Amino acid sequence: MNTYLNDLVAYRKKKTRLFKWKVVETYRTERVQASEIEERLGISGTELRRLNRSYFRYRLLPLLFPKNRRKAMKRDADYVKMLEKKLAETENQFLRLQAEAYQTVIQIAEEQFHIPIIKKPGARRPKN
Repeated sequence: MNTYLNDLVAYRKKKTRLFKWKVVETYRTERVQASEIEERLGISGTELRRLNRSYFRYRLLPLLFPKNRRKAMKRDADYVKMLEKKLAETENQFLRLQAEAYQTVIQIAEEQFHIPIIKKPGARRPKN
């Protein structure tokens, strides 16, 4: 005798949703064969398959794919956009700092080595 079936036999008269889900859970975990369920509990194979489908639809599916998944995906998309914007701002800030560093290096080189590196405004190219 299977102890799982013995526990279920006591609840057989009520046939509540809990009883049906316990039967399906027992069947899905392969603790009991379908033929044993049919024989001991009086649930046909067709009924067991129907209970299994409804168990999956109403008990497991909401856990696997919650209804608010679309909202979560939208929030994820908004989060990605926010991160992209932040990255662009950081890149712009980096480029500004890099340009400032180059300007500082050029100014120091001009002062120390007396080399004209920066073109003066309005300077013309010499004619050949």
